[in-house]
Amino acid sequence: MTNCIEQDSLSRRRSIYALGHTRIVTDFCLEDTLKDCLKNCPTPFNAQSARLVLLLNKNHLDFWNLVLEKVTAAAPIGKKDSVKQKINSFAEAYGTVLFFEDLDILAQLQKDFPLYQKNMHDWTYEANGMLQYMIWQALAENEIGASLQHYNELIEDDVKKMLSLPDNWKILAQMPFGSIEKTPAEKTFLPLENRLMIFR
Repeated sequence: MTNCIEQDSLSRRRSIYALGHTRIVTDFCLEDTLKDCLKNCPTPFNAQSARLVLLLNKNHLDFWNLVLEKVTAAAPIGKKDSVKQKINSFAEAYGTVLFFEDLDILAQLQKDFPLYQKNMHDWTYEANGMLQYMIWQALAENEIGASLQHYNELIEDDVKKMLSLPDNWKILAQMPFGSIEKTPAEKTFLPLENRLMIFR
């Protein structure tokens, strides 16, 4: 019998919130990793509709300053301090990956495959989720911590303006990443027998 799939690599990926800006790999390596994930992530009908933005240095800090401004303005008065603390922790990271979907490609898919028109939205977003996981896993393999955030509607228009991004790019997620400054607590799991059914 062959050995089971290596599970340590899967459990290595965690949501890491205590992030630092110590460089673990070169910026070139980060760029190469994102390109490799973009190239190899499965997409519906090979649509390749996901778009990425890598923010480093001042661009990374400017982005989180924008998030801080928009989110604290929208937060209830009693929550502003905790929101500020959380967002500032993301700014302490080394960089950020922004995830987008090209809505023009989605519209073309719906036109080209009318039978699946109602499903295309879900399928392209599912593919984007796979891309997020691939990048998260690749970072974890290099001992780089990350988490996934969703400040989407609060910041989308301003982010596009700040970075001169196309209007047809819809923001889906933000992934701050950096050196792991604190190991996360042990994760608890629901009983697997309630989550997995096997029929032999």
